[in-house]
Amino acid sequence: MNFKTRLVLVIIIVFFMFILHNSFWLWHLDSRIPLLFNFMPFAYSYYVGYAILAVLAMKLIISLAWPDPPEDLFDEPEPLKRQNS
Repeated sequence: MNFKTRLVLVIIIVFFMFILHNSFWLWHLDSRIPLLFNFMPFAYSYYVGYAILAVLAMKLIISLAWPDPPEDLFDEPEPLKRQNS
C-alpha cells in the first residue's frame, strides 16, 4: 500500500472517531433508555464501547502510519574475521 492510501485511511479513521466522540445524539436518548444490566447508564456504556473502539483504531492507525524499516536492516552481517594475536 502506498503512502497516499495509508494517509487517506488514517484521515478517514480519525474523522470517524471524531464524529463518534461528539455524541450529540445521546443527549436526549440517554433519558429514554433504561439502565443496561440494571446498573449502567446508556451513555456510560456507549463510552466504554467507544474506548474499546479507540484502542483498536489507534492500533490500526499505528500499523498504517508506522514507517517501513530500511531494507538493509535485515541483511545478514558479514562474518567477523579472527585476528591473530
